[in-house]
Amino acid sequence: MQVLPILVPLMPGETPASFASRLAWANGLSFASEFCTDQGLTLQAIADGDERALSMLARLGGVELAQLMRGVVCKVSTGQYRLAGQLIEKRWITRRRLRFCPECVADDISADTGGGAAQRCAWHVPSIRTCLHHRVRLYDDDSYSHSRGPHDFAGRIRDLNLGADQLRELSVSQVSTGLEDYLNLRLAGEQNGTWLDNIGFGAVALGAEIFGAVDLFGIDAKLKHLSDVEKRRAGARGFELLSEAEEGLFCLLGRLHCEAGSPISLSRKNYGCLFNWLEQSHAEQYEPLRDLVRKFFVETYPVGEGDLVLGKTCTTRRVHSVETLRRELGLGRRQTVEMLGANGFLRLDGQAGNSAKGVVLDAQALAPLVKSFSGAICQVAAQKKINAPRAQFGTLVAGGIIRPIAGSPIGRPYYDEKQLDAFLASIVPRATVTKADGLVGIQSVCRKAVAGAVDVVRLIQNDQLKTVVRDIEQDGYLSVLLDPAEVAEALRLIRPDGYLRSTLAEFFGVNASAVRYLVDKGHLKLVRARHPVSRKSVQVIPYSSVDRFIERYIPAKHYAEFLGGSTRKVGDQLVRERVPFIQMPEECGGRIFRRSEVISGVEELANRLPLSHDEIAWPEL
Repeated sequence: MQVLPILVPLMPGETPASFASRLAWANGLSFASEFCTDQGLTLQAIADGDERALSMLARLGGVELAQLMRGVVCKVSTGQYRLAGQLIEKRWITRRRLRFCPECVADDISADTGGGAAQRCAWHVPSIRTCLHHRVRLYDDDSYSHSRGPHDFAGRIRDLNLGADQLRELSVSQVSTGLEDYLNLRLAGEQNGTWLDNIGFGAVALGAEIFGAVDLFGIDAKLKHLSDVEKRRAGARGFELLSEAEEGLFCLLGRLHCEAGSPISLSRKNYGCLFNWLEQSHAEQYEPLRDLVRKFFVETYPVGEGDLVLGKTCTTRRVHSVETLRRELGLGRRQTVEMLGANGFLRLDGQAGNSAKGVVLDAQALAPLVKSFSGAICQVAAQKKINAPRAQFGTLVAGGIIRPIAGSPIGRPYYDEKQLDAFLASIVPRATVTKADGLVGIQSVCRKAVAGAVDVVRLIQNDQLKTVVRDIEQDGYLSVLLDPAEVAEALRLIRPDGYLRSTLAEFFGVNASAVRYLVDKGHLKLVRARHPVSRKSVQVIPYSSVDRFIERYIPAKHYAEFLGGSTRKVGDQLVRERVPFIQMPEECGGRIFRRSEVISGVEELANRLPLSHDEIAWPEL
């Protein structure tokens, strides 16, 4: 195939179909389709980017194939085309409508090339409405020749029968928008170094107009109902948002969320045409935009793992509502709200009062709580699980044998089933009996041996009892049978970790009334325990409470012992020196001073510690 006798120059950005149209006219043929048929190819094949047809056209026109390919339009998949190397959907290419820059066309027909007007590939893009070179608005003509077809551009311009002067009268000055500048840059094969360079050309063009239309005209806006001026404004605004990447889009989406009343349920109606477009546009080039919107939805709404969001399943939950958390924990709504309030996630006076409606919480921050309360059961269920009477269960909890889950609401404790299973395993009997004379359950053992349930259970757990059997007619806690005499012997002489009031009074060098006063005023604490000999219930002052007290105060007896003097004389001397002491009623004997105000008070404490509490509190044992 030889080069044609008359050639025309290939214009920058010109489409191959336009080049064929100008070659035909230069070589004496009015219709490009007729010219292509004479050369053994079709104009439609050239317009669709057929490689064989383009190769033949390049040889005929005396140009490099690579140069011709710069303005090519070719199909890459169903509905997807590549325009000048940029990906765009076929439905967003303007090919049938005659669209051109009046100044460019006037220059072409005035030039002495003999080929007529050239079509630039940028004129196929509806989002480009301005000629960057001449700064004028692109002109749209509704005329169409069925005999000529949409791709014979030079012929269609001739059919208008307009001279250069008449064409220039169609010009309307117009400054290009940021979107138009960027799209033209992309068509020229250049990049601006932003994240938009990695998004499909068509996704940037259409995405900018959609986001901008929603921002300017509301969620019910439809592009097909907007004028070209409004679309151009929308594209400019949308490009500003897209240029800011996540920050820009999240700002728009956050505003839409607020305008909808900040709901916690994701609804397409709150995002209107934007949601519909993202959901219905399945082309891969839109995925980066969908990813950003999807991320906003997942971070704003309680979307769970496996839920479908814009065609893709969520892999990680980012936000919880009270309802989704309730379902995950298996608790009631009220219990869930109380639990969140007890752990500082809700203000019980406000949010919880209205059932925490509209509240969403950070799933990552809730993760430890979710882990703790997964499989949690209430106290009634916990009692049934271990088969323990209410009083016995309460005693085991008070003694630390069974512990509620940390963070349980006050007055409504929850328990971990695994911990309860571990407790049952720790008291499992070694043997099973059908009838055991003289053996009784733990509850009866406590009465017969004058013991507490906590002490008895610890004997079992520490393997200190020989006789531990199971009643086959019972389960769990009530199935354990013990020998009361053996339990009483094992518990004998076990000292409680505390002082009797009389013993502590002697240790401090005060009378019983003084100790009673210190307890009443909160300086010391009283707890229940078992007497090591009689096993009867007694009140003792824990060692820890005594330690805290003597860290702040020093009895006159202790200071006198440290100085080697008389308790009364040392006490009277401190009073004369106006050293602060605990003011007690007249019936209270003895004096106790503030340690920080006593000379050598800190040295006395260092000399005394560590205290051998057991030897002081229970010297006879």
